[in-house]
This record gives sequence, C-alpha cells and structure tokens, in this order.
Amino acid sequence: MEQFEIDDDEVYEPLKKESVLKRFVFVSKRYAFTFRDKVIDPLVRSLDPVCEMYRYFHRQYELSLLKLGNPLVVKRLLYVFVVMVAMFVLSQNENQDGISGTSGGAFSSGHFYDRDILGNTLAQYIEGKTLQENLEYLSSMPHMAGTMGDLALARYVESYFLNNGINNVDFHELETFLNYPTGKSYVRTADGSVSASLGGGDNVHEQLMAFNPNSPSTDKEIEAPFIYANNGDPDDFQKITDAGINLKNTIVLVKYGGETPEANKVYAATKLGAKAVIFISPEVLFLGDSEDDVIKKTNVGLWRYSAGDVLRPGWSKHGSYFSKADWSTSKATPKIPSVPVTWKDGMAFVSKLKGEGVDFGDGVFSGSHDKNPKLKVYVKNTERTNHPIWNIVGHIPGREQPEKGVLFGAARDSTCYGTMSSASGTAALLELVKIFSGLQRKYNWTPARSLYFVSFDGTENNLAGCAKWVEAREDSLISEGYTYIDLNGLVTGDILNIRAHPFIHDIIKDAMKKVSLTEQQSSDLVHSLYDLFKSQNNGKDDIRYNMLEERNYVPFINEINMPAMEISYLGDNFVEGTCMDNFKAFTDKKLDPEVKKHRQIVEILARVGLELVENPMIPFDFELLSKSLMEDEKDLEKYVADVLASFPLPVTAKFSFDSLKRSLDKLKRDAHQLKLRILDWKNFIDVSSLEPPVFAATRRLMNQNMVLFNSYFLSNDALRPRLGYANYLYGSPFDAPSTDKSPKYRFNSFPMVRDAVSEGRFGDAQFEIDRLASMIESACAAINPMG
Repeated sequence: MEQFEIDDDEVYEPLKKESVLKRFVFVSKRYAFTFRDKVIDPLVRSLDPVCEMYRYFHRQYELSLLKLGNPLVVKRLLYVFVVMVAMFVLSQNENQDGISGTSGGAFSSGHFYDRDILGNTLAQYIEGKTLQENLEYLSSMPHMAGTMGDLALARYVESYFLNNGINNVDFHELETFLNYPTGKSYVRTADGSVSASLGGGDNVHEQLMAFNPNSPSTDKEIEAPFIYANNGDPDDFQKITDAGINLKNTIVLVKYGGETPEANKVYAATKLGAKAVIFISPEVLFLGDSEDDVIKKTNVGLWRYSAGDVLRPGWSKHGSYFSKADWSTSKATPKIPSVPVTWKDGMAFVSKLKGEGVDFGDGVFSGSHDKNPKLKVYVKNTERTNHPIWNIVGHIPGREQPEKGVLFGAARDSTCYGTMSSASGTAALLELVKIFSGLQRKYNWTPARSLYFVSFDGTENNLAGCAKWVEAREDSLISEGYTYIDLNGLVTGDILNIRAHPFIHDIIKDAMKKVSLTEQQSSDLVHSLYDLFKSQNNGKDDIRYNMLEERNYVPFINEINMPAMEISYLGDNFVEGTCMDNFKAFTDKKLDPEVKKHRQIVEILARVGLELVENPMIPFDFELLSKSLMEDEKDLEKYVADVLASFPLPVTAKFSFDSLKRSLDKLKRDAHQLKLRILDWKNFIDVSSLEPPVFAATRRLMNQNMVLFNSYFLSNDALRPRLGYANYLYGSPFDAPSTDKSPKYRFNSFPMVRDAVSEGRFGDAQFEIDRLASMIESACAAINPMG
C-alpha cells in the first residue's frame, strides 16, 4: 500500500460562510425565477392568442385605410373625430351642480361658475362677531382726515386686506388742503350776555372742538348784527328779502338740515353780502332724552361745484405741487367763515331777536337789521395747504376681462368717532374682502372681471380722497369701471333705503329675494328682504336713482357717469357728524343687536357684486334704462312748467321736448334689439353647451360697448359752469335738495338742463335739451352698431 506523506506545515481551514448580501441576492433570484415560471410565463402564453388577434385586426385596419385613400390623411381625420366625440361626452356628463367652470373663449358650458352656489356659499363667510369687532375698533379713536388716528386705521385696513389674501394692495398717499380746530374760536353777543361753548381750552380734545371742515379763518374779530334765516333754504332767504331785510354786513344764523346742502347755504349768504354764518346744531334724541349740547360739524367746501381739493378743484394732486393755490380765486372755497354751535346756544342767540322781522313759526323770528343786537365772531383754524391723506385700494384681478371692474368704496375718516357712518361702511368693506377672498381659497375661484375694494380718506373734507382718486384715473375708470357700490352709514334705523342706477334694479331685487329676515322683521306675509322693502313702500318695489347727498358716489356719477348704488337702513334720530355717533350710543340704542342688519346688507352687496363680475354678459338692463329716462323726461317737463309758472318776470320762451322724446324712443328700440341678441346668445349656449371662440369674442365686444355707452354723455368742455360735473344724463343740479327724503322731482336726471332752467337761462336750456337728445342718439350706436 502506497503511503501518503503528510505535510506537517499545512494547516486545515474550515469553509467560510457567505456574506449576508450574497445570501440575500441568491434568495431573491430564486424567488424571481419562481415568480417568472409560475406567473409571468403562463400569463404570456395565455395572451398570445390576444396578440395574434390584435395583429390580425391591425392588418385589416391598415388594408381598409389603403382602400379609403392616403392612410396619413385618414388617420388624422379619425383622430379629430374621436377627440370631438370625447369632448362632447365630457360636456354632457359633467356635474352641472358643481362650482367649477371655464373662463370662456374656448368650448365652455356658457355659465362660467355657478353663481347660485357661489352666492349661497358666500353667506357662510359673513360673521357677525367679526363685523362687530371691526365696527368697535374702527370707531375706538377719533380719526379726522390726515391725523394719527386716521393713519392708524389706514394701516389696519391695509393689513386686513393683505392678511385675507388680497395680494394687490396699494397704499396710496396724496396731498390736499385740510384744516383743524384750534380751540380759539368764539361766538358771543356784543354785550357778553350769551356766549357759545365751542369746546376751547387746553384740556379739550380736538374732536370736541367746534369747526367746519374747509371753513376759512377770520383775520380779526367780526362784529355785526345777526339775522336768523331758519333752515337757510332759498324760500327762507326769499322771505327775508321780501320783508325788506338786508343781509349785507350781517352774521346769518341757520339751522342744519332742511333741503339745501350746508355749503350752498354759505354760498347763498355770501351772495347776499353776509360776513359769516353760524350753524345751529340739531337736538339729538338719545334713549328717549333730547340732547341739546351736541355740536355737528359739516364740510362747507362747495362740493356742488367740484368735489375734491377746494384749493385746486379738478386737479389731481398726487405727486405734484401747485404753488399758485389761492383761496379767493378758487370757486370751491367758501369766502366767508362759518362755525357750528349747539342747539342750546343757538336758540339762546335767536331768543334775543324779540319778535322782529319774518315769523318762521313756533315764536321764532328772523330779526331786523337795524334793531338786532350784534354778535362777535372769531374763527381760528389751523390750515394745511398740502397735507397727506391715504386711500387703500385692494384688487382681485379678473380671469377673462381683467380690464373691466366693479368697485366697492367706503369712507374711512370721520370728524369724531363715526361708528354709524364711516366705521359702519368700512367694517362692511372688510367683511366683503373676507367673503370674496374666502371664495377664492375654497374653490380656487377668480372672478370673470376684476373686483376693487377702496377705503377712501378725506370724505369729510369735500370728498377729497375719492374725488382726487377718480381725477387721477378718469380715463381708465371711464373705459374699464362699470359699477360703483358705496358703503356708508349702513344702519341708523329700520327703514330699508335703496338707491341705484336703473341698469341694476333687477339684480338688486333678485339678491334681496335670497336674503332672509331677522326674527323681528319676519311675519306671515314678509319672508325675505324683498318682501320687507315692498311692505315699507306701499306694496311697490320701485328703486330711485336720486343720489343727491355728499357721499363718495358723487365723483363717480357726476364726473365719469359710472352707474352707482347704495343700500342702508335709515332712521330719523341719527345725526351724522357729531361725537354722539360712537360705539356706546350704537349699542345702548340697540340699533342693530348682533349686527344682523349689517349682515343682511353685506350679503345683498356681495350677491350683487358677484352677479356683476361673474355673469358672462354684463347684466345691464337697457330696456329698464329707457323706461326710466322716459319717466325722467316727463318729470323734466313738469319741472320746467313749474319754474316758468313761478318765475318773477314774464317769460316768452317756448320749450320743445320732441327731439328728446325721439331719441328716447330710439333708445327703447335699440335696447330691445340688444336684449334679443343677448337672448340668442344664451339660447345657443343652453342648447349647444359650447361657446365657439367667435361667440366669446362677440360677447366680450358687447360687454365693452355696454360700458362705453356711459361715456357718450360726458362733457369735454374745460370751461363748463361746474368743473366737477361733466355728466349730461345723470347727476345733481346745483340747487337740488341735499337728500331724497321728500322728493318732489327726479332731480338726479338731466342736470345741465335743470341748471339752465333754475338759473333762468331758458335759451341755454333748449340748447341743452337738443344736445342731450343728440348724445342719446349717438350712444345708441354703442349698443346697436347696425342702427
């Protein structure tokens, strides 16, 4: 047997174990191979017949195409057909109750977003708690225009816009003339027996001092006899004149209120030669008690000539300086000083007249120039020729026609606290911002046309902030803006007050029908705000356009003829411009517990704004406009006849309204044709569910023409009698009443004609009638280009 030699130096080493990674790879491969053998391979074998069948049909398909013609062309046609069928199926099966839509201009369902669902949703965003908190904060401090309180609230509004998702916010600073009280003014009898309390002294706050915005100061003390002129209306001055009482070199005492704007009273007194005007503040009813020691402050800049900067009427002051501003040459400045006194002090002065002169009733007489005691008046205000004020502008751009827009505007400044006036409107503006930005976030919604939210400053100073903002953007607002919605003094009572351009009457009524009532308002016959409005107006739902007060809508209507509206609850006991307008009085009077009426108005305005920006066709009712203008024409005839009958001199002028009637008949016909075209568009969209690009372009052009219709009535004459009043169709005549509480005429129509008639310029009046008729006929071309 052969022997093996063993090498003692060789050492036995056992086999090393594989690493974990290699073992994992081995196991995974084994599972992969098993899955392939048991799953993949059987599946592939089972699909082989299907693949063979596909190849067979594909060959047959290619052979069929060869028989039809060029395969490339035929395939393209088939592709287009399949795509069109797919789009049709999708459009027919989409959820019509959904909120989403398209922007038009492509194939769309014709309704954009569902406005009813958006409208019902927006009501959920209105919070009474937020409204009340904002109302309280906005009136927690005095905020006269240009003061630190005003600036603080401006910054608050700006931050509120930004925090609620309004990315386009403009903090717009501009300069204007402002004045402030010094506490050094006084009014007293020459013998010192009666002295008015004007809030002077070192320990009295500025907001409690008596002064009128835009009143000039006196160079020195004025001492002169005083005459009481009741309300200061034209009839009151006429009675004094007829009694042979000369107002030259006198001091005139008038009450706030009546039919004439306070600035016009100062203007009338100036023309009659008076040296100063003392305004007697009204008594304020508070919790059943009459307060007779309240001072009311009111702008005396002549806003019926031109709103804005009284030193530079008609000029935008933004970013520029005018060194030639002169008080005596400006037609918007009052030329004599004025100051308010309390009811108590005013009646103490009047009691000194001792039954002399004209009897105004209740034992109150005008006094006589020769027999009256004298007053000593000294007015000292701090004047700032170029003082900053601040407008805050928020903007939600539109998705289809962003150049077109609806504006919500609210006054922010106040002569004191302004709870029921400026604070009420600003709180509603902030709530509207929250509503529309909330819709954006929830539904990724953007309005078809743009929305603007503007907080105006300088409202108590001749509407300076609003007027100067409009002046600076006049051309763009004329061509792009199509409705202004004013918010101011929303709740001061229980009577629903609605004033609006005829274009949007039906939109407002539809919105009111969707707003529910409070428990106190509802009854068996009254179920909605629309029912309440009818019940308060003798069963009628007529809406007037007599917007005559000193509000921020004045520049929009009178300078650029932009349709406007306002809604509020009115009461008889509210006195604007006093420090009694504060949050404590608002809550103590229980004018709006839990701000339910504020919520109603905010919902109406939001629904109206939504309809205006989201309706594919701007929903202006031209037929209703023509009907309203025909009623205005009849009212104008009555007004002219009444003026002629009461004119002090014989009048031989004859008026013809035939041209105006013919133009209104044409407007009526063309408005009907426009309505038919709009109905054709709607019917096509309803039937086809598609809007071809040519239809979308036509619709946008119709929207453009409806907006431009208003521009045909604007004057281009730089030397027109009233610089801030360029609208021939709508606007306030110079001597129109200051309110619409007891309307005798439809004053807000045909202002140029009414001005000429009231001033006795009868030849000019006929010319204005014919010119207005020509303007209406020219404007008809915008809504009916085919004639």
